Amino acid sequence: MASNERAFAIQASPDVIWRALRREVQAGLDSGRASLVREEAPRQLVLDVRMGWGLRVRYRYALKAESGHTEVAVQVAPYGIRHAVSNIISLGRGATPYMVAVTQGLSNLKAAAEADAQRST
Repeated sequence: MASNERAFAIQASPDVIWRALRREVQAGLDSGRASLVREEAPRQLVLDVRMGWGLRVRYRYALKAESGHTEVAVQVAPYGIRHAVSNIISLGRGATPYMVAVTQGLSNLKAAAEADAQRST
């Protein structure tokens, strides 16, 4: 796994996870802070998120059904002038805050999707 990628095993079907993920993403889409780049339900979602002036982050979600669970991987790719400057100042560790945030986001997605899966059984 690349340093800019996190993955979680979630005890729910890809469809259940997809619905929970889309609920989370919709708020950003509605506010205009996020835009869809590509969507292949329920396998892949790519979106760009505007974090502030000169900073954007591209998130690539990939869902893969496994035996008894779904593997959800997220790649994080910050870009823009602010990221370039902060990456230089932080000696190449400019993506660290985004990786911390995406790890928490995956944890929240796992909790929501597994709760949804429990309710539907």
